[in-house]
Amino acid sequence: MTTVAQTTPYYWQGEWVDEEEASRRLGGLGGILPALAGPLDVGQVLDACERFAGALTDRDGAEYRRLFTDLTDPATTALPAADAEAALAGLAAALDRGLLTAQLTAELGGPAPHRPVPAAFASGAAELWQPIGTLVHIAPRNVAVAGVLSVVEGLLAGNVNVVKTSGGEGLFTQHALAALADADPSGQVRDRLVVLRFSSRDTEWLRQLCRPADAVAVWGTEEAVEGVARFLPSGCRLVEWGPKISLAYLDRTGGRRDGEALRALARDILRNGQRTCTSPQVVYVDTDDAEVLFAEARAVADALAAEADGFPEFPRETAEQAEVTNVVTVARLEEHLGLTRTFSGPGGRWHVLADKRPGLAASPLFATVWVKPLPREEIVRVLHPMRRYLQTVGLHAADDHALPLATEFFRAGALRVTRLGSMLDSYPGEPHDGQLALQRYSRRVSVATAGVSGRPGLQGHNER
Repeated sequence: MTTVAQTTPYYWQGEWVDEEEASRRLGGLGGILPALAGPLDVGQVLDACERFAGALTDRDGAEYRRLFTDLTDPATTALPAADAEAALAGLAAALDRGLLTAQLTAELGGPAPHRPVPAAFASGAAELWQPIGTLVHIAPRNVAVAGVLSVVEGLLAGNVNVVKTSGGEGLFTQHALAALADADPSGQVRDRLVVLRFSSRDTEWLRQLCRPADAVAVWGTEEAVEGVARFLPSGCRLVEWGPKISLAYLDRTGGRRDGEALRALARDILRNGQRTCTSPQVVYVDTDDAEVLFAEARAVADALAAEADGFPEFPRETAEQAEVTNVVTVARLEEHLGLTRTFSGPGGRWHVLADKRPGLAASPLFATVWVKPLPREEIVRVLHPMRRYLQTVGLHAADDHALPLATEFFRAGALRVTRLGSMLDSYPGEPHDGQLALQRYSRRVSVATAGVSGRPGLQGHNER
């Protein structure tokens, strides 16, 4: 692969174009799919992913150095070196051919999902998966590799993929997807990729982006989803990835005063500045005793103090700092009512806000976490009203209590339960927010004409 680093944020089917040219082409997005010679060969996508993954393991290679520079750019993504290395290693692992093949099998029935198979409930009929068509991805700013992986899933489903990155973002997504396209000598991946960077405030570009879409995948806040949804044409599928709130739970059976467990929790809080939806915003303690609650909050604070120097402090915009200050100030005032107790690091580096009221509350982020009481018998009653927003639970409990507790959190609406220290991690093919991405990016179609099932001529173009 010999992708040359570019400064323009517009990548269009293998070409780097300027803003004027991107604007001119934007109205023709809907013509990309009809102009393609035929369906995408999934085998070519797997080959490209395999080659790109290999480049991501070569730390001396040009592709690795370029992407590492994008991730660590202090003006944009600003990841610390260790996190950038972990992100690239995670991306390489996620592109493993065996894992992607397993994901195809788990979600679409096999490595050749566009091959007709006999229908389960009708003789003389066949069913198969087909691309949804033109798939637009509104990539998240807070997780650099998420947009790339969303596109890989869109390609595995056979779609034309058009990506929007945020206006202030770097070029990691553009460079990564260009390298993926270069890893496919057939040009099929390249022909199905457009990557644009612009602000969502540019409503005319956003309208033109969504006009030809058959589906739009939005990663972001409720406001981001609503901002895009109003431009979707009739019949367009909206795939929402977020917004979500995650929490940690310290069960009474888990020996929660174990220092390593709480330091693992502190790493989950500090990692990535709580900017991902899997970061814990609330730590629930399995108690209804205020003194136990405040003691646990002190222990969480001690763990944050011990771990904070190992993580960068992310810059805060004025409004973000104002929100942190406001929330912490109110919590400190409520100490006089006996409702709260607060603990803060030097210079406001982190804050632990213990609150006797169990209701789920969003954190203002930047290493600010609530600590609240929640006896295990109350999990469903307290959390169920917020079920639409629950995502990951970092659980600390005795082994024989973990599954029953996980079941309670699932009843309340949570989508993932994992151990402390692993809340921000995921495994290849893991469901996104309780859904299977490849199915959301596909259509299940049927054929019921004479002799269609079992005809060798209908084996699909992607069986290799």
